[in-house]
Amino acid sequence: MLSRPDLVVVDDHVLLAEALVSNLAANGCSALAREPAAATPAALAELAPRLVLLDLDLGAGRSSCPLIAGLRRAGLPVLVLTGVTDRLRIAEAIEAGAIGYQPKAADLATLLEAVRAALQAVTAAGSERRLDPLDPAGSAQLLAELARSRHEAERNRRPFESLTSREAEALWQLCAGHTVPDIARAWVVSEATVRSHVRGVLVKLNVGSQVAAVALAATHGWTYPQPLCGPNPR
Repeated sequence: MLSRPDLVVVDDHVLLAEALVSNLAANGCSALAREPAAATPAALAELAPRLVLLDLDLGAGRSSCPLIAGLRRAGLPVLVLTGVTDRLRIAEAIEAGAIGYQPKAADLATLLEAVRAALQAVTAAGSERRLDPLDPAGSAQLLAELARSRHEAERNRRPFESLTSREAEALWQLCAGHTVPDIARAWVVSEATVRSHVRGVLVKLNVGSQVAAVALAATHGWTYPQPLCGPNPR
Protein backbone atom coordinates (compact mmCIF):
# COMPACT_ATOMS: atom_id res chain seq x y z
CA MET A 1 0.00 0.00 0.00
CA LEU A 2 1.30 3.40 -1.01
CA SER A 3 2.03 5.77 1.85
CA ARG A 4 -0.05 8.90 2.08
CA PRO A 5 1.63 11.73 0.13
CA ASP A 6 2.10 15.16 1.59
CA LEU A 7 0.55 16.65 -1.49
CA VAL A 8 -0.68 16.05 -5.02
CA VAL A 9 0.20 18.58 -7.72
CA VAL A 10 -2.54 19.09 -10.34
CA ASP A 11 -1.48 21.13 -13.36
CA ASP A 12 -2.26 20.92 -17.08
CA HIS A 13 1.44 21.56 -17.79
CA VAL A 14 2.80 18.07 -17.15
CA LEU A 15 6.47 19.02 -17.22
CA LEU A 16 5.91 21.83 -14.73
CA ALA A 17 4.00 19.51 -12.41
CA GLU A 18 6.73 16.87 -12.56
CA ALA A 19 9.43 19.48 -11.95
CA LEU A 20 7.54 20.70 -8.90
CA VAL A 21 7.16 17.17 -7.58
CA SER A 22 10.89 16.56 -8.04
CA ASN A 23 11.86 19.79 -6.29
CA LEU A 24 9.40 19.24 -3.48
CA ALA A 25 10.69 15.70 -2.95
CA ALA A 26 14.27 17.02 -2.82
CA ASN A 27 13.15 19.33 -0.03
CA GLY A 28 11.46 16.71 2.10
CA CYS A 29 7.89 16.80 0.78
CA SER A 30 6.46 13.60 -0.69
CA ALA A 31 4.42 14.56 -3.74
CA LEU A 32 2.63 13.09 -6.75
CA ALA A 33 1.62 14.74 -10.02
CA ARG A 34 -1.80 14.27 -11.62
CA GLU A 35 -3.23 15.65 -14.83
CA PRO A 36 -6.54 17.52 -14.51
CA ALA A 37 -8.49 14.77 -16.31
CA ALA A 38 -7.48 12.28 -13.62
CA ALA A 39 -7.89 14.68 -10.71
CA THR A 40 -11.48 14.06 -9.72
CA PRO A 41 -12.42 14.59 -6.07
CA ALA A 42 -13.02 10.83 -5.70
CA ALA A 43 -9.67 9.89 -7.24
CA LEU A 44 -7.73 12.38 -5.13
CA ALA A 45 -9.64 11.43 -1.98
CA GLU A 46 -8.49 7.86 -2.56
CA LEU A 47 -4.87 9.07 -2.53
CA ALA A 48 -5.68 11.02 0.65
CA PRO A 49 -2.97 13.69 0.33
CA ARG A 50 -2.55 16.13 3.15
CA LEU A 51 -2.76 18.96 0.61
CA VAL A 52 -3.67 19.48 -3.06
CA LEU A 53 -1.55 22.02 -4.96
CA LEU A 54 -3.91 22.98 -7.77
CA ASP A 55 -3.44 25.15 -10.84
CA LEU A 56 -6.23 27.72 -11.22
CA ASP A 57 -6.30 27.19 -15.00
CA LEU A 58 -6.84 23.61 -16.12
CA GLY A 59 -6.46 24.24 -19.85
CA ALA A 60 -9.03 24.88 -22.59
CA GLY A 61 -10.31 27.88 -20.65
CA ARG A 62 -11.39 25.77 -17.67
CA SER A 63 -11.22 27.20 -14.17
CA SER A 64 -10.44 24.86 -11.30
CA CYS A 65 -13.00 26.53 -9.00
CA PRO A 66 -15.61 23.75 -9.43
CA LEU A 67 -12.90 21.19 -8.64
CA ILE A 68 -11.83 23.18 -5.56
CA ALA A 69 -15.37 23.04 -4.22
CA GLY A 70 -15.52 19.28 -4.83
CA LEU A 71 -12.17 18.68 -3.17
CA ARG A 72 -13.19 20.67 -0.11
CA ARG A 73 -16.40 18.65 0.16
CA ALA A 74 -14.20 15.55 0.05
CA GLY A 75 -12.19 16.97 2.94
CA LEU A 76 -9.06 17.79 0.93
CA PRO A 77 -7.34 21.14 1.59
CA VAL A 78 -6.39 23.10 -1.55
CA LEU A 79 -3.58 25.57 -2.14
CA VAL A 80 -3.93 27.28 -5.52
CA LEU A 81 -0.85 27.67 -7.70
CA THR A 82 -1.45 30.15 -10.48
CA GLY A 83 -0.01 32.38 -13.14
CA VAL A 84 -3.25 34.39 -13.09
CA THR A 85 -2.92 37.96 -11.81
CA ASP A 86 -6.65 38.78 -11.96
CA ARG A 87 -7.54 39.28 -8.30
CA LEU A 88 -11.21 38.53 -8.90
CA ARG A 89 -10.41 35.10 -10.32
CA ILE A 90 -8.17 34.39 -7.36
CA ALA A 91 -10.98 35.56 -5.07
CA GLU A 92 -13.32 33.06 -6.72
CA ALA A 93 -10.84 30.29 -5.83
CA ILE A 94 -10.77 31.44 -2.20
CA GLU A 95 -14.56 31.60 -2.19
CA ALA A 96 -14.69 28.03 -3.54
CA GLY A 97 -12.65 26.86 -0.56
CA ALA A 98 -8.94 27.25 -1.33
CA ILE A 99 -6.99 28.07 1.81
CA GLY A 100 -4.60 30.31 -0.11
CA TYR A 101 -2.80 30.88 -3.39
CA GLN A 102 0.74 31.06 -4.59
CA PRO A 103 1.88 32.84 -7.80
CA LYS A 104 3.76 30.67 -10.28
CA ALA A 105 6.18 33.54 -10.78
CA ALA A 106 7.51 33.09 -7.24
CA ASP A 107 10.84 31.36 -6.75
CA LEU A 108 11.11 27.81 -5.46
CA ALA A 109 12.03 28.88 -1.94
CA THR A 110 8.86 30.97 -1.67
CA LEU A 111 6.75 28.13 -3.05
CA LEU A 112 8.26 25.67 -0.56
CA GLU A 113 7.57 28.09 2.28
CA ALA A 114 3.93 28.41 1.19
CA VAL A 115 3.55 24.63 0.93
CA ARG A 116 5.09 24.08 4.36
CA ALA A 117 2.82 26.75 5.88
CA ALA A 118 -0.20 25.07 4.32
CA LEU A 119 0.88 21.63 5.57
CA GLN A 120 1.39 23.03 9.06
CA ALA A 121 -2.10 24.53 8.96
CA VAL A 122 -3.54 21.18 7.87
CA THR A 123 -1.70 19.39 10.68
CA ALA A 124 -2.93 21.94 13.22
CA ALA A 125 -6.51 21.52 11.99
CA GLY A 126 -6.34 17.81 12.70
CA SER A 127 -9.06 15.45 11.55
CA GLU A 128 -11.74 18.16 11.52
CA ARG A 129 -10.44 19.54 8.23
CA ARG A 130 -11.86 22.90 9.21
CA LEU A 131 -9.28 25.27 7.82
CA ASP A 132 -9.08 29.03 8.03
CA PRO A 133 -7.36 30.92 5.18
CA LEU A 134 -3.58 31.09 5.47
CA ASP A 135 -3.84 34.87 5.08
CA PRO A 136 -7.19 35.83 6.67
CA ALA A 137 -6.83 39.56 6.03
CA GLY A 138 -5.72 39.10 2.43
CA SER A 139 -8.50 36.60 1.75
CA ALA A 140 -11.09 38.90 3.29
CA GLN A 141 -9.91 41.74 1.06
CA LEU A 142 -10.13 39.55 -2.05
CA LEU A 143 -13.64 38.41 -1.16
CA ALA A 144 -14.71 42.00 -0.51
CA GLU A 145 -13.41 43.00 -3.96
CA LEU A 146 -15.33 40.09 -5.50
CA ALA A 147 -18.53 41.13 -3.75
CA ARG A 148 -18.13 44.73 -4.95
CA SER A 149 -17.48 43.55 -8.50
CA ARG A 150 -20.58 41.38 -8.51
CA HIS A 151 -22.68 44.19 -7.09
CA GLU A 152 -21.45 46.53 -9.81
CA ALA A 153 -22.08 43.92 -12.51
CA GLU A 154 -25.63 43.44 -11.22
CA ARG A 155 -26.19 47.20 -11.25
CA ASN A 156 -24.87 47.40 -14.82
CA ARG A 157 -27.21 44.59 -15.95
CA ARG A 158 -30.37 46.23 -14.65
CA PRO A 159 -30.92 48.68 -17.56
CA PHE A 160 -30.59 45.80 -20.03
CA GLU A 161 -33.04 43.70 -18.02
CA SER A 162 -35.58 46.54 -18.27
CA LEU A 163 -35.69 46.31 -22.07
CA THR A 164 -38.82 44.88 -23.67
CA SER A 165 -38.35 41.84 -25.89
CA ARG A 166 -38.56 44.02 -29.02
CA GLU A 167 -36.11 46.56 -27.59
CA ALA A 168 -33.70 43.80 -26.64
CA GLU A 169 -33.97 42.28 -30.09
CA ALA A 170 -33.43 45.66 -31.73
CA LEU A 171 -30.28 46.15 -29.65
CA TRP A 172 -29.13 42.63 -30.51
CA GLN A 173 -29.54 43.41 -34.22
CA LEU A 174 -27.65 46.69 -33.86
CA CYS A 175 -24.83 44.85 -32.09
CA ALA A 176 -24.71 42.44 -35.03
CA GLY A 177 -24.11 45.41 -37.35
CA HIS A 178 -27.58 45.69 -38.83
CA THR A 179 -29.20 49.04 -39.55
CA VAL A 180 -32.70 50.29 -38.80
CA PRO A 181 -33.78 49.73 -42.44
CA ASP A 182 -32.36 46.17 -42.27
CA ILE A 183 -34.34 45.44 -39.12
CA ALA A 184 -37.53 47.01 -40.54
CA ARG A 185 -37.33 44.77 -43.63
CA ALA A 186 -36.71 41.66 -41.52
CA TRP A 187 -39.57 42.43 -39.14
CA VAL A 188 -41.83 43.59 -41.99
CA VAL A 189 -42.63 46.81 -40.15
CA SER A 190 -41.98 50.48 -40.81
CA GLU A 191 -38.66 52.11 -40.03
CA ALA A 192 -40.56 54.43 -37.70
CA THR A 193 -41.64 51.42 -35.62
CA VAL A 194 -38.06 50.18 -35.34
CA ARG A 195 -36.82 53.65 -34.46
CA SER A 196 -39.40 53.77 -31.68
CA HIS A 197 -37.93 50.59 -30.19
CA VAL A 198 -34.40 51.95 -30.62
CA ARG A 199 -35.39 55.15 -28.81
CA GLY A 200 -36.63 52.99 -25.96
CA VAL A 201 -33.23 51.31 -25.84
CA LEU A 202 -31.39 54.64 -25.75
CA VAL A 203 -33.61 56.03 -22.98
CA LYS A 204 -33.34 52.93 -20.78
CA LEU A 205 -29.59 52.64 -21.26
CA ASN A 206 -29.19 56.41 -20.80
CA VAL A 207 -27.08 56.85 -23.94
CA GLY A 208 -27.35 59.30 -26.81
CA SER A 209 -26.75 57.15 -29.87
CA GLN A 210 -26.98 53.68 -31.34
CA VAL A 211 -23.18 53.46 -31.37
CA ALA A 212 -23.08 54.28 -27.66
CA ALA A 213 -25.73 51.62 -26.95
CA VAL A 214 -23.73 48.99 -28.82
CA ALA A 215 -20.53 50.05 -27.03
CA LEU A 216 -22.25 49.85 -23.62
CA ALA A 217 -23.55 46.36 -24.41
CA ALA A 218 -20.04 45.26 -25.34
CA THR A 219 -18.51 46.88 -22.25
CA HIS A 220 -20.86 45.04 -19.90
CA GLY A 221 -20.81 41.77 -21.81
CA TRP A 222 -24.53 41.89 -22.65
CA THR A 223 -25.62 39.15 -25.00
CA TYR A 224 -28.88 38.18 -26.58
CA PRO A 225 -28.38 34.70 -28.06
CA GLN A 226 -31.05 34.80 -30.73
CA PRO A 227 -33.92 37.04 -31.82
CA LEU A 228 -37.34 36.11 -30.47
CA CYS A 229 -39.53 38.25 -32.67
CA GLY A 230 -38.51 37.63 -36.25
CA PRO A 231 -35.83 36.50 -38.66
CA ASN A 232 -32.35 37.95 -38.87
CA PRO A 233 -31.97 40.86 -41.29
CA ARG A 234 -30.38 39.79 -44.53
